[in-house]
Amino acid sequence: MYYAFELSSQRRIVEANYNTFVNPLLHPNRVMQLHDFLYILDGDWEIALEYDEDCKIFPVRKDDLIILPAQVHHYGTQLCSPNSRNMYLHVEPLPGDFAVGQAGCREIGENVVLLPTVIHCGSNIEINRYFSEMIAVCWKDTLHKSNRLSCLFDLLLCEISEQESATVINSKCGAFVNEIAHFLRSNPEIFYSVSDIARQFYVSEKTLNKRFKTVYNRTFYAWQMDQKLDMVYQSLHNNADITLKETAVNFGFYDEFHLSRAFKKKFGVAPKYVR
Repeated sequence: MYYAFELSSQRRIVEANYNTFVNPLLHPNRVMQLHDFLYILDGDWEIALEYDEDCKIFPVRKDDLIILPAQVHHYGTQLCSPNSRNMYLHVEPLPGDFAVGQAGCREIGENVVLLPTVIHCGSNIEINRYFSEMIAVCWKDTLHKSNRLSCLFDLLLCEISEQESATVINSKCGAFVNEIAHFLRSNPEIFYSVSDIARQFYVSEKTLNKRFKTVYNRTFYAWQMDQKLDMVYQSLHNNADITLKETAVNFGFYDEFHLSRAFKKKFGVAPKYVR
């Protein structure tokens, strides 16, 4: 299960604290109106989530983070181990938060991070630090407390997203896609078709698109277009003397009109306004 969280300048953190369970205990059986972010400091837990008549059980252990979204039924399926400890955040949902698939073909925007239910954080001390810092701020009567908590939570979401991306990139599938991505960035003057790359890297077009969807959450063509337009933006910004026609040639577009249409669709402005 994946869930999308809106990055915002203001989000209310209702509660943040530590829990210690000397004696084994089940995680509460409940449906909360708040997101529950649970970071396991010590011990083992097993928590079930039910969504759209589908139930999945998630075992979690030390340095795992489990996200229990608002309005999703969750409960413990077995007692936690003795002396279990965790940190938790209870966070108010925003209109831009949604479960993947909940809104049909709803797009994942730039100000949204997509996170799985469980993230393994053992190699990332920053996630632990953000949790600890938010708990400390929550217990202090400081100036701009709510704003500080909201900013820290956005930083936490970004850090979790980077951790998850790194995990995917380091996988076998991610390594394959990363090799193709490096090849494309090294040859920006060519706009490759799916069949070109599939043939060159000895996979089917279906497999190629599937692997790009797994790593980057978009098809090969969509990822290539997005990367090229980002490179075009930097080129236009740094090279005012190069014409749009030359830029189109340098980055594999049919002509300057093809480039302009795609550029405006992504950035909302014509290329001439970047200079």
